[in-house]
Amino acid sequence: MEVKTFARGFELSDAIEGYLNERLDKVKRALGNLVNKEDVNIEARFDKDGPFYVLRLLTHLNGKDIVVQEKANDIYGVIDSACDSFDKAVKKEREFYKSYHKSNVKGVTEVMAEELEPLYEIEDEEDKIENVRRIYLANVTLEEAIAQMDVMEHQFFVFRNIETGEINLLYRRNGKFGLIEFVD
Repeated sequence: MEVKTFARGFELSDAIEGYLNERLDKVKRALGNLVNKEDVNIEARFDKDGPFYVLRLLTHLNGKDIVVQEKANDIYGVIDSACDSFDKAVKKEREFYKSYHKSNVKGVTEVMAEELEPLYEIEDEEDKIENVRRIYLANVTLEEAIAQMDVMEHQFFVFRNIETGEINLLYRRNGKFGLIEFVD
């Protein structure tokens, strides 16, 4: 994992860069085995804005840009606050993709990936149904369903909306999303 540092308005010393790398080690540990660490780069941009220092940390993780910007009047203070915020953002992203193995609950990442045995086989070749698969119905929010569609690159996604308790069908047409809510 590489940390690229840029400064505008002042000169970065080796001590400041060393302190930044030391603080970002916590973020690197938080990434764990979520991604290939050679593929992830962190960009740190320092700006001098009057009496304040501004630090913007940016990385691209799982198809999303994680950006944190902090402002303080002390260079070490801005590094501390930005790294803490960045660590929280990375952990939040990691938790989103983490699967939980509870009794009957599947994680969002496993919902579409795992196939179950079909309840019945298609024997008549004149049937219009070509393939039967059983999958778990995901219990997610609308935002998580949209993110899952983007990750899996599917045209539709059926899920149970946690907020309403209803079964929904999310579909994509011409780059825009549509939602069908099924009611009893």
